[in-house]
Amino acid sequence: MRLLIHGMQSSGSTAFTLFLAQRPDCLALVDVMNSYVAPRLETPLDSVVKVVVTAAHPLEEHVEQFRPDRTVLVLRDPRDNYQSLRTKNYRDLSGAMEEKFRILDRLFAERERFDAVIHYEDFVARDPAVLRAVNALGWPVDESFYEYRRRHTEIIAALFEHAPEIIRTRDFVFGNVRGPAVSEKHRDKPRDPELDDILEGLCPRLLAHYRARPRPTRSAAAGDPA
Repeated sequence: MRLLIHGMQSSGSTAFTLFLAQRPDCLALVDVMNSYVAPRLETPLDSVVKVVVTAAHPLEEHVEQFRPDRTVLVLRDPRDNYQSLRTKNYRDLSGAMEEKFRILDRLFAERERFDAVIHYEDFVARDPAVLRAVNALGWPVDESFYEYRRRHTEIIAALFEHAPEIIRTRDFVFGNVRGPAVSEKHRDKPRDPELDDILEGLCPRLLAHYRARPRPTRSAAAGDPA
């Protein structure tokens, strides 16, 4: 199976992909750089690739190249997402940050085109519905995957063995995933009314969705994701 994960920068989609990559029998590119298109992997192994929303490479381009069996959209409250991303030096690479949020809003409006939609907030709260949704895709996961035991060195070593052309032709990044396990530590940011006004103009549909959506109850999980 080929699984394509699509999400905004600073949305937690890398942390989610690292969770999926805990399968010891899969290949994983947990964070394709914004300047690259998803690769065409010539391997029989199950593979998961995560790409970010950009103005340079639309989702269709990633799908055409990677040819996934399933696609997943990862969402994060745009108020938290915007606050996080605007502090990053890569926020305007491959398109202005504001344009990326406009694209994200269109993707949200067309979310039926994805095989699953995962809310970052549910993921870090370890909502059992997330496990059910991923398993329903045909990608087996369980509670143990919330502990990041399969780390970057092992993931890269598997790529060296089974897809060496990827290592030769691409630069590698692993997002901002930190710590040994999935955590809610970075989930909620302080609310800023002025930011709401900005997001009303950039992603009104996604903002309305999150305004109407109750925040998941915090879990007792420890750690620090990204």
